[in-house]
Amino acid sequence: MEHIRPFIDPSPPLGIEQMIRDDHRKIRALFDFYLDAPPDSRQPLVEQILMCLAAHIERESLLFQAVRKYGSDGRKFIEQAQLEHAEIKVMIRKVQQAEGDDDQALDEFFERRMQMVYAHFMTEEHLLQLIDPWSNG
Repeated sequence: MEHIRPFIDPSPPLGIEQMIRDDHRKIRALFDFYLDAPPDSRQPLVEQILMCLAAHIERESLLFQAVRKYGSDGRKFIEQAQLEHAEIKVMIRKVQQAEGDDDQALDEFFERRMQMVYAHFMTEEHLLQLIDPWSNG
């Protein structure tokens, strides 16, 4: 009797592209709230942004499955994105460990790193447009 293996679809679940876009919008909105908040009330927003970024990075592994189908261009994107993810993870750890440090220096570090995150999001948005050109993202 032949052993039957289950079919495992290597493509990401339907809607992962929209989930990624929604993450980008949510994180951008939280960062806008952070920028508008008085410095002494920013910590809860920072924690929420870091939590959302960590979850976003995990979700993107599903997107990478779809991108691999694009051959060497897809692999190049994934390599670059993984480098950027490593930088974002370092930023998350540094900000989490910096509690009680110089608030102004931490704010400046966090704001500079968030600009890097925004650039990363722009690259992803471009990629998502290539994957799903009919979306309205």
